[in-house]
Amino acid sequence: MYMATKAAQSARKPRLFRWTRAHLTRLPDDGNRYEVLDGALLVTPQAGPPHQVIAARLIFEFGNYFEVAGRGLVVGPGAVVFEGNELQPDVLLIPVLDRNTTAARWEDFPLPMLVIEVLSPGSHRHDLVKKRDAYLRIGIPEYWVVDPDERCVLVFRPEPDSHAPTRVTDSRRWQPWADVPPLEIGVKKLFPG
Repeated sequence: MYMATKAAQSARKPRLFRWTRAHLTRLPDDGNRYEVLDGALLVTPQAGPPHQVIAARLIFEFGNYFEVAGRGLVVGPGAVVFEGNELQPDVLLIPVLDRNTTAARWEDFPLPMLVIEVLSPGSHRHDLVKKRDAYLRIGIPEYWVVDPDERCVLVFRPEPDSHAPTRVTDSRRWQPWADVPPLEIGVKKLFPG
């Protein structure tokens, strides 16, 4: 009888730990980026200077555009909170009517109109698969992945072929509002060196 009980116990699958947003507050402030997606913890090492230069240039470009347009908020890094998940993209553009009014918590903002990730050596699988699928699943209109090695921007949209991005190497035209002229982003200008 003892053998049967032991065999039955070993046949059980181990219980998987399910991460939540609440667990993020207990993790160390060690330079890593900690995110939670569908119960899994995503850990990305601290980004290097070239990565941060690209993110800063994007924030500058979009910040100027939003200043002229008078709508929206550009944040980087920030958080996208949905369905118990928290992802922390490098740059996000949030539609707000009054830029002087900011929410006290990330979950109080509306969904971003554009989310941008800059690839790092440790972020490829998360940025190009897991996060892409999550952002498109929740209805983010456009998701960009900036690839410093290939010196391009991969643009994903929630369309039937959303897994096949548009690869941009020259310039990207972005126009979220019909009554505001488009923003042209020179892709080559994003990359240091």
